[in-house]
Amino acid sequence: MRTAKDFHIFDVHHHAGQVLGFASTATHTDAKPTTMEDDIATRVSFMEKHGIDQAMIMPGSGASNLGPANDYVAKYRAADPAHFPAAVGSVNPLDGAAAVAELNRCIDVLGMNGMVWHHRFCGMVINHPTMIPLLDRIKHYKVPAFVHIIADSMLESPWRLQKLADAYPDTTFVALDGFSSPNHVAWMFYIAEKTPNIVFDTGVMMSLHHQLDEFVEQAGADRLLLGTDAYAEPHFHTAFPINELLASHISDENLRKVFSGNLKRLLKLA
Repeated sequence: MRTAKDFHIFDVHHHAGQVLGFASTATHTDAKPTTMEDDIATRVSFMEKHGIDQAMIMPGSGASNLGPANDYVAKYRAADPAHFPAAVGSVNPLDGAAAVAELNRCIDVLGMNGMVWHHRFCGMVINHPTMIPLLDRIKHYKVPAFVHIIADSMLESPWRLQKLADAYPDTTFVALDGFSSPNHVAWMFYIAEKTPNIVFDTGVMMSLHHQLDEFVEQAGADRLLLGTDAYAEPHFHTAFPINELLASHISDENLRKVFSGNLKRLLKLA
């Protein structure tokens, strides 16, 4: 049977930074603030336990004034580039011109590999008009846009992401958490067929009827990225998407794409 050691695994979906007011990835109510060094040590230990070689880091919240959060993930990447070779920033679209300025800073100054949004935490829908100037800059910089479409949020309904992708056909969008419900799974097949500039990660993947084998067969292995949605180990005790992919009927060649090749190419790290 295949194991994680047979592959290089590059996880697209790791959050770091301010969660419930702590500079930590822990979310239990009795959690104590930790240093970045402690956070990295905990995360790397978790990664080594589950065979994750590298991870892309993104901010942990969607509040306003995300400048400090972006600084944090940039420093996180710099502290251990071997494990964290990529980072993406975030801005709240409702911040208007300040959001555009911060996006420019993320790319021009911090050297971010793209931008990410979790619109439910911004209190807005994915395709709100304030996204337009931000996506204009994304198009200018030719970097990917990572967008959460978690199943329990109407603000993040998949069709809203599809509308943005249709409006920006030259931009690659990464749908995060797309396989998070049976209804979402059905949507991912449809969206993959109709919208070629969207790729999908496995974060918050449901345990039953996720249909990853069928998705790779129909949409192609190039459209899927390994993501665990990791904050820290208390969120889950096994890296479920990795285990499911290893146990699947997806070929080794295609798993190499899903586990790392697709993300390296997307981030121009290959």
